[in-house]
Amino acid sequence: MKKTRLKSSPFPRRAAGTVSAAALMLGVSHAATVGLHFQVNYCGAPAYSGYPVTLPAFGIGPAGWQSLTPMTTGYGSCTPANYYNLSQIIDTTTAGNGLNPLPNGSLNVSWGANSANYSGFAAYAGKAPGYLFGGPLNADATGEMQVYAGFLRDGVNFGPQDAMGTGGADNNQPGYVVDITGLSSVFTNTPYVVQLIAASDSMQTLTNAFIIDAAAGTTNYSVTYQNALFPAGNNGGAPWFRGQGGGLSTVSGALTTDHLKIIGNRAQHGTDATPNGYDNASTISGFIITDKPVVSMSPQPVLAGPGDNITLRALVAAVPPVSYQWRVGGVPIAGATNLSYNIPSATVSGNYDLVAVNAYGSATSKVAAVTVDTLSIASSKDFAVDTNPSVPPNAVELLGAKIVASSLDANGTNRLGVASFTAADPDQIVVSGASTNFDSAEGTISFWVRTSASNLTGNQEATLFDRRTGDGGLAIQVNAIGQVHVKTQPSSIDFLSNATISDNNWHLVTVAFDNDPNNDQAGLVALYIDGNADSGSYPANAKAWNWPVGQPIELGRSHDTSIQPLDGQLDDIRFYTRILNDAENLSLTKGAVVDASTLVLRLDFGSAPVAGLTLNWQISTDLLQSAPSINGPFTPVPNALPPYRVLPAGQQQYFRFTHTTATILANPYDM
Repeated sequence: MKKTRLKSSPFPRRAAGTVSAAALMLGVSHAATVGLHFQVNYCGAPAYSGYPVTLPAFGIGPAGWQSLTPMTTGYGSCTPANYYNLSQIIDTTTAGNGLNPLPNGSLNVSWGANSANYSGFAAYAGKAPGYLFGGPLNADATGEMQVYAGFLRDGVNFGPQDAMGTGGADNNQPGYVVDITGLSSVFTNTPYVVQLIAASDSMQTLTNAFIIDAAAGTTNYSVTYQNALFPAGNNGGAPWFRGQGGGLSTVSGALTTDHLKIIGNRAQHGTDATPNGYDNASTISGFIITDKPVVSMSPQPVLAGPGDNITLRALVAAVPPVSYQWRVGGVPIAGATNLSYNIPSATVSGNYDLVAVNAYGSATSKVAAVTVDTLSIASSKDFAVDTNPSVPPNAVELLGAKIVASSLDANGTNRLGVASFTAADPDQIVVSGASTNFDSAEGTISFWVRTSASNLTGNQEATLFDRRTGDGGLAIQVNAIGQVHVKTQPSSIDFLSNATISDNNWHLVTVAFDNDPNNDQAGLVALYIDGNADSGSYPANAKAWNWPVGQPIELGRSHDTSIQPLDGQLDDIRFYTRILNDAENLSLTKGAVVDASTLVLRLDFGSAPVAGLTLNWQISTDLLQSAPSINGPFTPVPNALPPYRVLPAGQQQYFRFTHTTATILANPYDM
């Protein structure tokens, strides 16, 4: 293999420390683990530069990591170069600037590459299937994310000398080279193994890399990465498939050389950004050198359904031979002595971990909670009575809201039976969304409200009515000066009333909507206060918005924590499946029922709370079924999503959920 020569280092090399007779006699007294991490200087941009390891990463505590001097990207104001060389000495006194003292000995680390860069790969801290976090690291960062954030380029992918715009996809620069001496001073009388860590901002797969005994001039090990395809596309102007990814390599065998080199295999990628394109990478973010076991990839938590086939897996770096033992709840599992452990038909939840032992020490993985989903049923007497006359009653749960016998305001209006909400101890009423009664394309929502909005300041608003998800819905709120705020999602409707309602007197708020895309006025919303049309601003370009099917109704407090809870009272809450006209809206102020056939919800709080059930399960794709008797027949409950609230009656007396068994690999990517 052709050797790559590094330019001379500005740092002098130190001789390896001598080994005492006492150390030789003790044998494993100098067992050690060292993690080294390459950082990037993104032309001084703090959001994408640095990130020394300050948290446990890949089974190593922060004090065991050495975050090396950042290498520049060569972009913009950074001085371009054909090749960058850096060198750093780390010993028992090294500290600060991302470095920590070694347990013993001294290492001289030199590294070269055409440049470095920043990766958005986040491993299991990101979102599947790409496992990205999508930007600069923040307070939720993990140690693994810190290591993956910086990487040395391979001379092929993006870089200062790339050929973008000329039809070429190869920068044709030398790949990275890592040169490290002094290993015999750290591992004084033990062999060691090496595991590599890589990430990239332009890849589908990682090529193999070589671990070389530099003194002998031989390649001892070729390590490989277990890859999966990451989402990729013609991203960032590159004329090739471009995705962000990374992972952990296999572990080398035992080494004893004092002088080690690590180089990546020459990567390739095509110029084709179609699905026929390809994008290899040969980059490096860091590496682990150890004699004692390090669980570099712990088994991951699993949420499974009854009967699922689960495989837990870990990766361990350690000098062989290594023994493994899986445990559940701290108790060894008979026969579970491999890196993988299979649970063929899950029935019981448990906390699993792996213990690895060799001649130089032991390590225990993080605990992986395996949760087998179950249907939990909680009985509660805190359900309000729905008095709508046209359909079976909806399940209405009083989550802290109190029913008050009467409420007299300063104008002499005394409403009997009202729901009271306290902002200091946030209360909420939830109407089960399993019914499609509230999915009408046209409708009218009305309720009486009494509030002073005294808990609101500045731009804060409190929830009156909310039926939204990220895909659509409608919300009615009140702001600090008492204006009613009506908005839909997507936000084609967003306006404030001219009238205000925060005088601590009773006011009737009515919102009529036409959300039928086939109608001429699709998307328009009309607001009435105290029976009169409000003259607040209405959007001229209103468009039909989305009702999230089966979404519950929230009153007094929203799932959106940016919206404040209501401090006040609500009464006579109604949902009609048609638009009420002006005369009908005015009659609501007199308490008229108005077209009972389209009234699908009415909460007048005239009765004491009743008993109901809240059903919960964790895998939302599992199907809830109900039956009139314990022996069935069980039939699906339409649009039932957890948590499901119900007043058992008629055909809904007994409940169960069904699950389609699946095969779950707890670590889909060996990172």
